[in-house]
Amino acid sequence: MSILFAEGFTLGIGLLIALGPKDTFVIKNSLGGQHALILVLICALSDVLLIVLGVLGLGTLISTSHGVMVIAMMLSIAYLVYYGVMALRAAIVGMQSLELHGLDAEHAMPRRRVITEALFHSLLTPYAWLDTVLVIGAISSTKAGLGKWWFASGAILASFLWFMFLTRGARVAAPLFRSRRAWRMLDAIVAVSMLALAIKLLGDYPWQTLAATPE
Repeated sequence: MSILFAEGFTLGIGLLIALGPKDTFVIKNSLGGQHALILVLICALSDVLLIVLGVLGLGTLISTSHGVMVIAMMLSIAYLVYYGVMALRAAIVGMQSLELHGLDAEHAMPRRRVITEALFHSLLTPYAWLDTVLVIGAISSTKAGLGKWWFASGAILASFLWFMFLTRGARVAAPLFRSRRAWRMLDAIVAVSMLALAIKLLGDYPWQTLAATPE
């Protein structure tokens, strides 16, 4: 069982370290330290919910429908491209301010808005479902009996540790972001990451399989 747990943990970390929209939202809103616990709980517990749904069979069910998979991919790519273009624009214009991202308590994002946006990025975007429900869920279906839950538990631990690392790391790095140049560099990294993920999705399974399926 420990091998399956380690396998799930390794897969979870491998999927999570690709900087996605939810991760960048967590980083930017953890710099002031006001909402770190809320962000960790919302993001990690959302992953728990989606992973459990995947293990229960939703991932396998969705992945067997080429039409649904392609629609999910198209929506995810559009989401990533939009997020990437906005980050690229911010990097070029360089109008980010420390106050807008909570380093000044007086201008910190309201808790309700943080919760709403965190839930949106965690649960209401197709991209949020790809790694958890589809990838982890589909792979867990190949494990027998309780093995799938040990595998899922490893992935869940990876999620909690990752978001704890992001919130803590952002707080430690906060002094760097008193420089406008640092904000522009962060936005440039986010833009490259989002667009790279979108390009990767273009070459993924559903497109090739659908094209190879006879009419």
